[in-house]
Amino acid sequence: MNERDDRRASRRWRTLLKAAIMSDRRSSPIECIVRDLSDTGARIYFADAAELPFEFELEIPNKGLRVEARVIWSRGANHGVKFKQRVRAWTDPLRAAAA
Repeated sequence: MNERDDRRASRRWRTLLKAAIMSDRRSSPIECIVRDLSDTGARIYFADAAELPFEFELEIPNKGLRVEARVIWSRGANHGVKFKQRVRAWTDPLRAAAA
C-alpha cells in the first residue's frame, strides 16, 4: 500500500463502466467511462475532449447509480470526482462471504 492509498476515504475498484454526466445546463448527457469506482467517488475518462461542469449527476446504469458529484481534479481526459453522499457502489465479495 502506498501513501496515495492511505489517503482514500474508501476502497476503490478498477472498472470499465459506461456512464453519463447529467447536467441542468445541457440538454443531452455527456458519455464517459468510469475507470475507478468507490463508495465516495470515481475516476472518469472521456474519449473526446469535453467541457465538464463543476457539479453534476453521474449516472452509471450497470450499477443502478445516479449520484450527485463534483470535480476534484482533472488531468487531460481523466477526471476525479467526489460523490456528495456516500453510496454502496460495490459489494466486496470478501466482505460478503465473511458476513
